[in-house]
Amino acid sequence: MESHPILLAELMLLSICASISIWVEVLRRPGGFLPKVLLLFISAIPVFGPIFFIFIDAPPALPLSEQARQFPKGTSVYPDFSPLMTSIKRYFSQPGRD
Repeated sequence: MESHPILLAELMLLSICASISIWVEVLRRPGGFLPKVLLLFISAIPVFGPIFFIFIDAPPALPLSEQARQFPKGTSVYPDFSPLMTSIKRYFSQPGRD
């Protein structure tokens, strides 16, 4: 098996840059000491750390008052698929379609 040292060096450099950017982000955010330390250690694992960090660092949850917003006027949510099925039937029943 042939080794590719330049590719590995580029991968490690990219991993180091990603880890440093994650460290800056983690240190700037508010929060407790222990979660920050754990995130810093996880992101320090070469190559897999930054990838794993993406999956474990969930975005902050919105308050319920912001989640339950009304739809803009003139829009609606269909309770079933009948309007969709009707429009598909109408599209395919047009004369002259190939």
